[in-house]
Amino acid sequence: MVMLNGCSSLNPFADSITEYDMDGKHEISLGLMPGEQLAFEMRNPGSGGYQFDGVSFDPDLVSLDKFKIIKTDSGLMGDFGRWRFEFTTIGLGAAPVIINIKRPGEGTRDAYKVINMDITKDGPPFFQW
Repeated sequence: MVMLNGCSSLNPFADSITEYDMDGKHEISLGLMPGEQLAFEMRNPGSGGYQFDGVSFDPDLVSLDKFKIIKTDSGLMGDFGRWRFEFTTIGLGAAPVIINIKRPGEGTRDAYKVINMDITKDGPPFFQW
């Protein structure tokens, strides 16, 4: 398991929202504190024939603040743009945020991206051995 920590908490001049590019990643793990704002951006899998099928998360731990579809400027056929999800951590605990997709006409959903959040009062340890 890899723990990723946002750098904005260490840099007072950084943006107030920590951003993660999820391209090429299926699953990540984050150590967080309550009150952190996070943005996850990823390729829209529509070119593979998939459509968005909701976000699963524990509303006692995180709130979904915004979901945005970023349209492409490339003009290329098959480029469906990007998705951007913005969350705020609000509680203590550990649970995943799962971005779900499915093919049209099928009832089975797939986990497109999994973000494992471990939200603690003190945040992640400064050093990990």
